[in-house]
Amino acid sequence: VRGLVRGRLRLFSAQQPVDDGAFVRDGHIWLRDGERETAVCPLNHIQLRGGHNILNVLAATTLADAAGIPVAAMAEAIHTFHGVAHRLELVRLLNGVHYINDSIATAPERALAALNAFTEPIVLLAGGRDKDMQWETWAQVVPQRTKQVILFGQLGEMLEGLLDCPVVRVNTLAEAVGVAAETAVSGDIVLLSPGGTSYDAYNDFVERGEHFRALVQALLP
Repeated sequence: VRGLVRGRLRLFSAQQPVDDGAFVRDGHIWLRDGERETAVCPLNHIQLRGGHNILNVLAATTLADAAGIPVAAMAEAIHTFHGVAHRLELVRLLNGVHYINDSIATAPERALAALNAFTEPIVLLAGGRDKDMQWETWAQVVPQRTKQVILFGQLGEMLEGLLDCPVVRVNTLAEAVGVAAETAVSGDIVLLSPGGTSYDAYNDFVERGEHFRALVQALLP
């Protein structure tokens, strides 16, 4: 690739050091510029869940360094950035249960990334409307990564037929949140990561995510 780029090619990797860019080593993010190495911050300062977000931070760190941003400013930004709405957004911690809004996940691949972001037991809320996506890999992973699956919307019947695990089917997101609240116990994750689009019931994923947020905030302790 380097031979195909006229300008300077900078890299990032979570697996191994790179000669020019950002990488992970010994639980820290590092920058390397030729022979010079600089520690940016510990990995555990990243507030975002998931390996894909580590890669996002590495990419942003590489770009920030190329733009001349001081390392201290990068470290502060990494430590204080809590993510964007509807993208693995922590809505509420209630009775030891984390309610996560990932309404942006309108494809099974994005929902899989969300599932892989957590090690805790997951109560998954999935559904919406299909857009002719391939669900086979999603259906294989979900039984391994969840303790409960709650299906809603137009996709519910199809997804139930694909899954080799018990599911609860409901019609609406409001019903799904109600079942999840009754099912989840302290230490669990209630994850809205639908995999389908929102157009069976909402104008877009933002409206769906905002409805989820309102439903969760209305839950009584």
